[in-house]
Amino acid sequence: MDELYVGCGIDISNCYVWLEDDGAGGKGKYDKVKLAHTIRKVLHPHRFIRGHQMSKTTKESPLRYVEKELQLISLDHLVTFDREGIILDVNEATIQAIGRTREELTGTSFAEYFTDPERAYKGVGLVFETGEVRDYELVMKAKDGTETIVSYNASVYRDQKGNVVGAFAAARDITERKRTEKSVLESEEKFKAISSSAKDAIIMMDDEGNISYWNEAAETIFGYLVQEALGKELHTFLAPRKYHDACRRGILIFKATGCGAVVGKTLEIEAIRKDGTMFPIELSVSAVKIEEKWHATGIVRDITERKQAEEERETLIRELHDALAERSRSEKKIQDLQRYNRGLVEASPDPLVTFDQKGIIMDVNEAKIRATGRTREELIGTPFADYFTDSEEAYKEVMLVFETGEVRDYELVMKARDGTETIVAYNASVYNDQTGQVVGAVGVARDITERKKSQQELQETIKRLEEYTSHINSIVATMLGEITEKK
Repeated sequence: MDELYVGCGIDISNCYVWLEDDGAGGKGKYDKVKLAHTIRKVLHPHRFIRGHQMSKTTKESPLRYVEKELQLISLDHLVTFDREGIILDVNEATIQAIGRTREELTGTSFAEYFTDPERAYKGVGLVFETGEVRDYELVMKAKDGTETIVSYNASVYRDQKGNVVGAFAAARDITERKRTEKSVLESEEKFKAISSSAKDAIIMMDDEGNISYWNEAAETIFGYLVQEALGKELHTFLAPRKYHDACRRGILIFKATGCGAVVGKTLEIEAIRKDGTMFPIELSVSAVKIEEKWHATGIVRDITERKQAEEERETLIRELHDALAERSRSEKKIQDLQRYNRGLVEASPDPLVTFDQKGIIMDVNEAKIRATGRTREELIGTPFADYFTDSEEAYKEVMLVFETGEVRDYELVMKARDGTETIVAYNASVYNDQTGQVVGAVGVARDITERKKSQQELQETIKRLEEYTSHINSIVATMLGEITEKK
């Protein structure tokens, strides 16, 4: 194999330049020729042109000859240097990249024009030790401080006797490539970090329907290690049998178009774990074209707990509906009972009142309203004792109810708004809430005004009878005394 190579990132045998044809074809017409072929002509003319020797210019500045005499312009940085790393010649691309003239560069150290001169010098030594170097990366430093990442390929070249006289190096600017590689690497690292920490399974499928990526969450969810999953046909591996036919048809369409029934959608379907158990998943699928082939990325979430929670929620909702319906029926019964009780209360001819432990009225019936001459709104929230001629005595009755639990035939005189007084006999007892705590008392007043009047009249009648009887007895005694004396 010939020992002469040019960099450009590849073997010079695959590098081409454009040669301007100034002959019959007319100026401005270019032919594509291999750079290695042309350089060999310059450096080793005896191999191609019999009877001709290198001129002094060709020997000392072969790159200048290539560019000026042969009109070969390379976009890559070309340089020749001796065993000491001293530059012998450069092309125009190198001059432009470094920002110095050919005269400034020629005769100086090759290593001076890099951010790491030591590494550059090692590269020079390596060329002469091994005969060539490939893809040797350096950072070229221009006169204005601009830095360019380059990849050097270099090889030695020989004189007509076969002795190594120097090295030829070509550098390809790979700054953008390195930035791209860095960006790609950063993206890959981010993806790895995200996929490793993700709780959802991230699965990639190639254009043949085989698994090409399987993250840690996928291992946890499905039970398969990454080495067990990679390369497996995705659908038969993870999908229940009922989906297989549709999946086979779908993969053919996806392979051709990148479209499918699940692409770009989020669906709830079933999947199978390694242990054979079937479970619900949420699946989101997107398509991406890589090297003209369609690949798919699926995000899989195990929604077993969510489904269980939904079922529990549905059960609770049904139970709540049943409970609300039962409560509604109970409330209706209570309302019916309350109306019934209220009807009984309102039907009572006796004044009825409920009051709390401070003696504040909470409710009254119509009889109480009529007896006091006040509305329900006027009575509720006011002291029970205010509506009696002896409010102090009435308050004592309130206290007695809560002390003993009940009172019987407690007589008071009720005072109406218009001044009418009614003698009443109160019967009262406490009532409790659901916890057994006393919350109030119910008092019923019986109008005993007529009864008290009748009692008074009876007493007066008895008194008169007693007085009449005493008078008769006195008359009878007197008469008996007179009769006795006459005898």
